[in-house]
Amino acid sequence: MNEWQVMIKIMRDHGQFIICGMAIGAIITVLIILFQTPIYRVSMIVAPSERTGVPSLSSFLPKAAADAPALQYFVERIDASQSTDFTVFETRLTTISQLKALPDRIQKSINDDGDAVEWLQKNIKIRPVGMTPFRKISIDHENPDAAKDVLKTLCLNTDMAIRQDKKSKISRRISYLNEQLKTTMNPDHRDAIIALLKEQEQTLMMASIDNEFAAVIIEPPSVSARPISPRGIILFPVLMFTGMILGYMFSNFRQAIKR
Repeated sequence: MNEWQVMIKIMRDHGQFIICGMAIGAIITVLIILFQTPIYRVSMIVAPSERTGVPSLSSFLPKAAADAPALQYFVERIDASQSTDFTVFETRLTTISQLKALPDRIQKSINDDGDAVEWLQKNIKIRPVGMTPFRKISIDHENPDAAKDVLKTLCLNTDMAIRQDKKSKISRRISYLNEQLKTTMNPDHRDAIIALLKEQEQTLMMASIDNEFAAVIIEPPSVSARPISPRGIILFPVLMFTGMILGYMFSNFRQAIKR
């Protein structure tokens, strides 16, 4: 018995229930599309800020300062901290403290039935954009306007928090370097400390500019043209095929009982 004969036999013995299962699957799909609230995807693209004019600290150190391991270590630590602003932005974006800092009106608009902070932590997605350092941040929500408000406010608040932390740390470094300058007598070490002071003051000036600090919004929040859920093109074949299988199983079970 070849495949066609098998299929004809199955349809002859169970075709009525298989077709009924397909019809029920199609009806369920239509009901889901009609009554389920459509979910839209809101996304935006951010990139590391282009803060130019801040050279590496090692370029400021006099040649003689290379013999001072303590100064080398201090410079490496500061340089490392400057290179991680965008990484800090990515990490802090979905932390509980940052999400709790969102205004109450935004939290209620995004999830009025439960814990908005917990919901956002689970549903905010950060994905790389190709091989670039850019990141796509997205939320799937039934209220696209609320989701756009959340993404924009969250990014701006996170960037502002990083800026404030950076300014605070730089101010403490400047105070420390000024104290060290008062007590250091070695000319080479004094030159190195003065160079560090100049760099820190330059960085503080850049941090004080009213502009994006850690991340720049390349593409503002936008809404997907079509809902991502429910998707009829996926639901129809899946539920109709499931209905066929269930119809076939029910028909077999019915015939087994009759025997």
